[in-house]
Amino acid sequence: MTSVELPYVNTYSSKGKVYAYYRRDGQKVRIKGMVGSNEWLQNYQDIHRCFQTSEKGITKGSVHDLIAQYKGSPNFKQLKPRTKKEHHRLLDKIGKLCGSKHVTAISRRLVLSIRNAGADTPRDTNNLLTTLRLLMQFAVDMEYVAVNPASRFKRLKEGVGHRPWEEFEIDQFRSHWGIGTKERAAFELLLNTGQRSGDVRTMTRNHIRSNIVSVIQSKTGKRLDIPVANRLKDTLDAWLPKTTSMNLVPSPMGMQMDATAFSKFIRKAYRAAGLPEDFTSHGGRYAAATRLKELGLSWEEIADIVGHETVSMVQKYTRQRRNAKMAIDKINRADQVGQVTNFSRSSD
Repeated sequence: MTSVELPYVNTYSSKGKVYAYYRRDGQKVRIKGMVGSNEWLQNYQDIHRCFQTSEKGITKGSVHDLIAQYKGSPNFKQLKPRTKKEHHRLLDKIGKLCGSKHVTAISRRLVLSIRNAGADTPRDTNNLLTTLRLLMQFAVDMEYVAVNPASRFKRLKEGVGHRPWEEFEIDQFRSHWGIGTKERAAFELLLNTGQRSGDVRTMTRNHIRSNIVSVIQSKTGKRLDIPVANRLKDTLDAWLPKTTSMNLVPSPMGMQMDATAFSKFIRKAYRAAGLPEDFTSHGGRYAAATRLKELGLSWEEIADIVGHETVSMVQKYTRQRRNAKMAIDKINRADQVGQVTNFSRSSD
C-alpha cells in the first residue's frame, strides 16, 4: 500500500492498478480518476469540502448533511408553505433511502434504481426524483459535486390523472346540496373560479369587490380578477348571511381551514352527493375551462384564469369528446341508412 500526502487519503494497489479512498468519520469514499491527475485532485477536493461542513450529530459529507444544508438555504426558505411542507416530506424520504451515503456516491445508476423501485407509485416517485434533482443541483452549486446525477431523468407514466367534472355530476351535487349550504358555496367557488382548492379555502369576503373575485394564486403568485358568475353570486348571497366569518368557506369555529381539513370536508360532500371517488376538486378546474370555452373565450383568455397546463389537458379532452361525438353520429347515420334500405326491401 502506498500513501499520498493529502489528509484522509489511502491508496491501494490491485492487479497493477492504484485505487485511492478518502477515509474519515467511519466512511470510506472512492476518489475517482487516475491518482494524481487533475480529475482525481478535483474529486478529492469535492469530497474533502463536503466533510468540512455539517450540523452536529450528522455525518459530514453525507446526504443527510446535504439535506440539512439545503433546508437552511434561502431557496428552500422562500418556498410557499404548502410546497415547503411537501419538500420536507420528500427530503425525509430521500434521507431514508440514501441519507447515510456520501454525496459523491449518488450516481446515475442509483437514481435510476430509485425510479424503477417506485414504478407502482409513479406520481410520488416522479415528485421524489424532482426533489432529488433539486437537492443534487444544490450540491453542484455548493461545488460538492461537478455533475447532477438526477438531471434529465425519464419520468414514469402517471396515467390519466384527474378528469373533468361531467355536467350530470354537477347537477347531481347541486340537487343534493342546495344554495345556502357551505358545501354548495365551496363547490360553486371551485367550479366558477377554476382555482385550486388551496386558493379557494383561503378566500375571504375581502376577495370579492364590485362583482369581481380578486385572488393571488398561492402556487404561481399570479394575481387574477375573475368576474362573479350568476350561479356563484346566488350561492354566496344565500350562504354568507348565515356566517359571521370573514372566510368564504370557514371551519366550524369560523377560522380558515387548513389543507387537510378542507380536503376531508369537500370529499365528504362529494360522497354524500353520491359522486364517485375519481370526482376530485382538481377536476373542477377542467370543468371550469371547458365551460369557459363553450362560452366563447379563447384558450389564451382561459389560460389566464386556470393556467396553461390545465388548458392543454382540456384541449385534449374536448377534442376527444368531439371526435367521439362525430364517430357516434356516423354510426347513427349508417344505421339510419340501413333501416331505410331494409324498409324499402320489405315493401317490395
